[in-house]
Amino acid sequence: MTLLNMFLIALSAVTIAGGVALVFASLHRIGPNEVGLVTKRLSFRKLHDDNPIAFGGEPGYEADLLMPGLRWKLAVLYRVDKFPGCRCPRARSA
Repeated sequence: MTLLNMFLIALSAVTIAGGVALVFASLHRIGPNEVGLVTKRLSFRKLHDDNPIAFGGEPGYEADLLMPGLRWKLAVLYRVDKFPGCRCPRARSA
């Protein structure tokens, strides 16, 4: 086995391990009594008029919350923070 082949095998192993780590870092489990607040980290757009919420793909807090379940958000572009959710009884209005 030549030095080049050993280097290519090591490089492919590191690439595969990095890809697997990225997939697992991008999966988020939101519990049944939680919501996920999504923050976009990177974008070419900027927020307009000092809005705290990003509606059109800008970086910042996203307008939609993640509901309970297993969710996918690419870890490089998004951060997901979990917060307790609010449950209202059926007889009451929120």
